Amino acid sequence: MKRPLIVAILVTVSLIFAGSALAAPLAQEQRPTIAEPKADAAVRGVVQIVGSATHPQFQRYELYYAPFPVPSDQAWIFIGDAHYQQQPLGLLGTWPTSSLPDGQYALRVRVVKQDGNYIDSEPRRVQVANRRAVESPTPLPTFESAATAAPTVASTPTLAAAPTIAAPRPATATPKPESTPILQLTPGSGTPAPGGSELFSAARLLDTAKKAAVYTFAAFVAIGVFFGVKWLLAWLWHKIRP
Repeated sequence: MKRPLIVAILVTVSLIFAGSALAAPLAQEQRPTIAEPKADAAVRGVVQIVGSATHPQFQRYELYYAPFPVPSDQAWIFIGDAHYQQQPLGLLGTWPTSSLPDGQYALRVRVVKQDGNYIDSEPRRVQVANRRAVESPTPLPTFESAATAAPTVASTPTLAAAPTIAAPRPATATPKPESTPILQLTPGSGTPAPGGSELFSAARLLDTAKKAAVYTFAAFVAIGVFFGVKWLLAWLWHKIRP
């Protein structure tokens, strides 16, 4: 009774490991992608298709387009030539759209493996607008009209009456010459204000005297410390010397 149970357990474990081994390659299956142009982007002229197309069993990759919605798998049209070098992320190819009518289209990248099977990317929908009117010039007249409206407001006669209101302002400007001598005395520090210069010079002399006294005291202290350390070292040398 125990042996059949053990055999069943071993078979179950082997099946689990076999299933995980088969599922590992499927999980590692790399799928090509399209990064540019973006979904529903308006494109015109020669469009650069940017994306990635790699696979461990890589043989080549191909680019396709089709009208959107795609009616069938046979509606995909091959773009250019096949590419036999992997592209991790970069320019996959170019798509000329000048001869196509405006409308919605789908782009696709196909990676063909060495065994002949292939993997397709998700279709990327774009808007081809080679003959569509560009909307960007329309807001420009609005900005120009706003700019032209600004001088009209500035040239109104109401501003001409401003000098009549500014006439009494010279009376308020008269105190300004009183402040100017103060500004001139501070940098000059010369003859125009003897009282202020004397006070300033006395304070400056007192400050200089204080600094000189402090520096002199510090010098004497430093000299005393120097000779004290020298005497201490000599005393220690006589004590330690054999």
